[in-house]
Amino acid sequence: MSWQDNLVESNFKRASGRWKRLRFLQHTATIGGVVCLLFSLLGVAMIRGWLSSTNQAIGLAVLLLMAALIAGLVMLARVATRRLDRKLIAGSLEAADPRLLDRLNTLVFLQKNARADKARWFLPRIFRQSQALLQEQKPTLPFSPTRPLIHLGIFVVLLSGAIFLYQKYSPWQRLAAAQYDRQMKTATVNKPAELALPTNNVAEEKKPWGEVRITDPARDMKVTKVDVVPLQIEAAANGSLKKVGWFSTVNGAEEKSHALPSPAEPRYAVYQPVLYLDELRLADWDVLTYYASAHTDKGEGYASEVYFLEVRPFREDILKMPGGQEGQAYQALSEMTSFIERQQHVIRQTHQYQQTPDAEAALRKQDRKKLSGAEEDLGDSVRHLYAKMSSEMENKPIGEALDNLAKAQRSLDAASTALEDDLMKDAQNQERSALTDLIAARKMFQKAISEHPDKFGDKAKDGETEPLPESSKKLGDIAEFRNEAKAAQDFIQKAVEQQRKLAGQAATATRAEQAQLATNETKLAKSLEDFGQQHPQVFRAVTNESAAATNSLDHAADLLQKKSREARAATETGVEKLEALQSAMNRHAAGHELGDAYKLKELLDQQIKTLQQYQRATNEILRTNLQQTAAESRETLNQLKQVAENKPTSNAFGPALREALSGTNKSGLDSQLNQLSQATGKDGQRQAAGAAGKGLERVSQAFAASQPSAMQSAQKHDALKPGQQESFERGMQQLESLKQDLENGHKMSAEQEARQRREAFFNLKDGLDDLQGQNEHAQEILMTLDSELKQRPGPLDLAALKKLMDQLRNFSVEVADKREKSDNPEITNIDPSRLPPAYRGRIQKYYQKLSDQKP
Repeated sequence: MSWQDNLVESNFKRASGRWKRLRFLQHTATIGGVVCLLFSLLGVAMIRGWLSSTNQAIGLAVLLLMAALIAGLVMLARVATRRLDRKLIAGSLEAADPRLLDRLNTLVFLQKNARADKARWFLPRIFRQSQALLQEQKPTLPFSPTRPLIHLGIFVVLLSGAIFLYQKYSPWQRLAAAQYDRQMKTATVNKPAELALPTNNVAEEKKPWGEVRITDPARDMKVTKVDVVPLQIEAAANGSLKKVGWFSTVNGAEEKSHALPSPAEPRYAVYQPVLYLDELRLADWDVLTYYASAHTDKGEGYASEVYFLEVRPFREDILKMPGGQEGQAYQALSEMTSFIERQQHVIRQTHQYQQTPDAEAALRKQDRKKLSGAEEDLGDSVRHLYAKMSSEMENKPIGEALDNLAKAQRSLDAASTALEDDLMKDAQNQERSALTDLIAARKMFQKAISEHPDKFGDKAKDGETEPLPESSKKLGDIAEFRNEAKAAQDFIQKAVEQQRKLAGQAATATRAEQAQLATNETKLAKSLEDFGQQHPQVFRAVTNESAAATNSLDHAADLLQKKSREARAATETGVEKLEALQSAMNRHAAGHELGDAYKLKELLDQQIKTLQQYQRATNEILRTNLQQTAAESRETLNQLKQVAENKPTSNAFGPALREALSGTNKSGLDSQLNQLSQATGKDGQRQAAGAAGKGLERVSQAFAASQPSAMQSAQKHDALKPGQQESFERGMQQLESLKQDLENGHKMSAEQEARQRREAFFNLKDGLDDLQGQNEHAQEILMTLDSELKQRPGPLDLAALKKLMDQLRNFSVEVADKREKSDNPEITNIDPSRLPPAYRGRIQKYYQKLSDQKP
């Protein structure tokens, strides 16, 4: 075996490799730490205002990165090519493994003098000894990693500090805002600010004033999760502005602050932060709430209005929902969206109320009452939506969505009460909590649809009705549950009264009388358990409360039997548990009966469709069918009458339903149904069916009119389909997002860009149809949109996109001008791009001459 091909040499190589790795780690950490430190100093320079231009900051950052790259390459080359002295390696190995004594150093020395006689004599013997020791036990590698690890730790600390600095204080945004502020100041030297400061006078000096506004976009927006939203925040006050920032919260969760740099002018500031929604990790149906605020050096605070960004799925995803736009899933999602928008409006109004503390007490009370009423109506509407969804989709996986709706309803009720009692902090917390729960309900419902699309197909196509036997079964189930619920409520009421009596007797009972009380307590617990087993449908939703009440009664009976001093307290606890069971059962029964009311409404609408089919029939209808339909309709009306007149459902509906089913109106409906069941002949049957159908339709309309106002509004308007003017605005905003991405080098995936372009195209197409219909100019723009947005295979061209946006703006203004021409016939707006080039050139030369003339 040669000297170079043996175990001794392999350990030399291992030690040399370890030394190189540790040096590489140490030097890399050192370079990284220096770069982090320099970037932190760059951030401090931006925050302190030592840098005045983003170009300077970008240039310095590029130089730092290039220097770090060059230093890293030089270090890598030096470490990789350096050959470590063999004597140093030998000494390090012997220091790590004392068994080697001085053998490796001797071998290195003798290797250099291998031709000497002594070397030829001793070299093989020392080599064999070293080889034997290394074979016996693998030596520990030398060179301690302590120093490289210390360098690595310092690098991690410096990196963490740099990340914290840039996340906490946003130096790039501060520098950009300060640069924009200086530009605005230079551009408006002779122009008064939009938020002009009033003339100084005595009143101003005594009374501080200020205002903060978000002037762009200055409205709520529906966006996709890849949109870019530029903001413009303006603040002014008669004191020096010290703390300016904006605040955001996602889905009503914890509020997050975004500090803005101190303004260059003490009393006026303009900022333009940009929101990249994909960087905020927002998902479909999320809602971002945001507003701006400012404080002065004297401690006064001012805030802007609250605005909302709602992340919508792409239109093509919404239209793919099972059942389409007429399906139950789409309708429920639209109604939840309508409630979310209404709650956003109430939150904004409450925020504005808080910003006007100087109003008269009577006016503030009136405003609070309106806000409280709005929250109460919305809470009632959510309760109705819960009942409607649970009745229409009782076998579908929407449990989580319903749970969040129930939470939202409780938060809305609590917010209404807090507003009424002038507990504004609690009211605002409850309002945000309600918004959070509504958003969660919508997201859970969408998730259920996405995961189980087959479960949400409509049961029947348009024009089809439910078979009569199925309708009869539903009516029977509704009546059976109502009777069972009434019996259960009566039983629990008697049990509560009996337990109160036992608790009163236990307070004064002698030890001898406690045995009889224990027997009575046991009987009451047994009767409660037996009744629950006999009526499982009613007790299914209150299983926990029922078990707690039964266990409490058994415990009280046991203590009474033992004549314990704690027996009296146990009987009182039994009263509390039974009252909790009673309350839970009443709540469940009320919710179930409200759901049954919507089942009755669904049956009523099906019966109306059946009667309309009878009215259009060309042949004579079987008499048994007429009688069955009349009987089903009569039973539906009777049960709806109980809904309208008996508690708890009577409190859930307005007077219109009671009026439609009261007195002479109900008698007239019964008479029409009797005539239907007795009608003969094709013409007589058609006439009777038409009259009965119109009568039932009036009841259906009265049911809809008796719902809470927010529920009525949600059913009348499609909250998922934007109006045509809103479509145009959303399309323009999406073009602006695409332009911002191109200008700022913010990349999105090819699939996302393609979907964004298609979304913008369809929104603008709908908006153009509303603006001008199908005229020639609109068609030209649509063709351009189709080629640039929908059909273009490659990436967008920035210049073409800007030109297209200018054409759309000019067209929008021109159409608006034509619509107002009757009021202002002398004012006309013309798109300059549509003028002949020669004419445009003459106009430009003319104005150039005017500008060259000296005043």
